[in-house]
Amino acid sequence: MEVWRFIMNEKSLDVLKQYDIDVYKTMRGRGGMLLFTNQGVKLFLECNHPDKYYEREDIITKTIAHNGFINVDTYIRNADGGLVSENEEDGRRYILKNWVDARECNVNDISDIAAGVSTLARLHTSLDEAAVCFREMDVNPVAENMRLADNYVRHMKELKQASNYLKNKKKKSEFENIAYRNIGSFYSEAVNAVRKMSDDKLKKRFLQAQLSGELVHGNYTYHNVCFCGSTVFVTNFEKCRNECQISDLYQFMRKILEKYEWDIQTAYKMLDEYDKVKPVSDIDLELLGVLFSFPEKFWKIINYYYNMNKAWIPPKSVEKLKAVTSVNSRRLEFLASIGAL
Repeated sequence: MEVWRFIMNEKSLDVLKQYDIDVYKTMRGRGGMLLFTNQGVKLFLECNHPDKYYEREDIITKTIAHNGFINVDTYIRNADGGLVSENEEDGRRYILKNWVDARECNVNDISDIAAGVSTLARLHTSLDEAAVCFREMDVNPVAENMRLADNYVRHMKELKQASNYLKNKKKKSEFENIAYRNIGSFYSEAVNAVRKMSDDKLKKRFLQAQLSGELVHGNYTYHNVCFCGSTVFVTNFEKCRNECQISDLYQFMRKILEKYEWDIQTAYKMLDEYDKVKPVSDIDLELLGVLFSFPEKFWKIINYYYNMNKAWIPPKSVEKLKAVTSVNSRRLEFLASIGAL
């Protein structure tokens, strides 16, 4: 995920002269600056990708908006017709998006969670229509297929590398002792999940997604699901790509279930909300279970540690590791209850 940098000063504000808007009020937020204007709320962000990156996302969001899914953040072009505006004095580059004065999905509110899931199902239906449009236009505006199974093979190997490092480290910190005691069992879980992904039925499903141009949001977390009254907005389509859509549902559900300590009833509630709008096939249910069986949270914590300066480990990392290991028995019970072990 791109890290947006924003330095609010007179020079950055000068860039806004390239747009036909009058700004009444500014407020920091969403990694940049929220602008309250004569044309509604806008989001002003510093950017560092090539122009084509934003052109790609612009095609995607405007296509799904045209297909009826209008509650998405779309780009605003400057007076010259470009998406990226440059400050002539310091060379900094900016983009401007249509936005709403909204709040993030509240993970402590089950009605917010349900609305987030049903919105995802509607978004997937719109993305299906967009995929058809792209095929008919013979264009491919999405990022390259990241090959879901290949990602998890890489993550499994990264766990093994970290395991070998910890094994050979003589003097271990508190974090490293906890990690070393647990990494063997988590690695076994990873191996089992990767093995299941090589099943012929799932390989066929991956190929089907590739050939049909199936599209995902790519970063569908509660941070990117926003509420303005009863209206739900979806933001940040920069990772939209060709992949099995069930991976979006998995990502949203996993984040929620980690906070609910893998409560099975919460999981069924989310799955039911999605299925009511866009029915889930048996093979996608199987794939969802396989994705859950990979110890993703543990991998993220360990991989961050392995690639950081190990001379000092933040206390926050120790807390996260203790948390993920302490609830893993609940996670395994959850996996057993859905037949994913």
